[in-house]
Amino acid sequence: MSTRKLVVACAIALVLGVVLGATLVAIQPAPEVARPSEAPQTPSPTPTLTQTPTPTPTSTPTVAPTVQPTPPPRTPTPCPHPTNHTAGDQLLPYYFQVRSTFTIFPSAPQIDLDVPFCEANPEAEFRGLTQLGTPIFTVREGFVMTQRTAYHEIGHAYEALLKRRDASVDYRAKYWAFRGFPGTWQEAQQLAGGQWALLPGESWAEAFSIAVLGSGSEKTVDYGRTINPSAMRAFFVSLLNST
Repeated sequence: MSTRKLVVACAIALVLGVVLGATLVAIQPAPEVARPSEAPQTPSPTPTLTQTPTPTPTSTPTVAPTVQPTPPPRTPTPCPHPTNHTAGDQLLPYYFQVRSTFTIFPSAPQIDLDVPFCEANPEAEFRGLTQLGTPIFTVREGFVMTQRTAYHEIGHAYEALLKRRDASVDYRAKYWAFRGFPGTWQEAQQLAGGQWALLPGESWAEAFSIAVLGSGSEKTVDYGRTINPSAMRAFFVSLLNST
């Protein structure tokens, strides 16, 4: 073999070797690149649906009313009682004037101590007779006596003195008949129901007051029978000798 052919053959062999090596390199798998290991994924827990229990309807409780404590009773303010009968003494002149005509009255009345103004007391009051038959009167402190009031209370005493003298005589019935009032005074007493203007005893005292004074209008019911002061005075005087 000639040298030229040898050279050509070697060149060809070299080229084939290069090509073959490149092909083998291309065919070899690429080396695996180490990758960082991934943490295993923990599956998210499936949320558990908690069912809210439906409240059982219950009846509305009855709320007891709040009981307020009872306040302690008020201590009444002390009401000073008079230690004199200054107001009551105002009645004396009127008493002596009546006694000059109606001789059944004792020489002098008993005047009790004045009653306090701060209490619910009447302006003046006939309290009855003593065991000896002496009229007892009392007057509210500070009250300025009037003729009508004085004669009214003395009129109550007059009826009491007449009854004491002769309890068998119904003097109020005589008065009721003289005035011409309907029914009897006992019936009127029951129907009055405690109303002052309807009480027969107050009607007697009002009539006596007007009879002594000689004028005036009654504060009690007159049943349409207007009083005649002069005739009324004569009637009351006549009772001194009646039986």
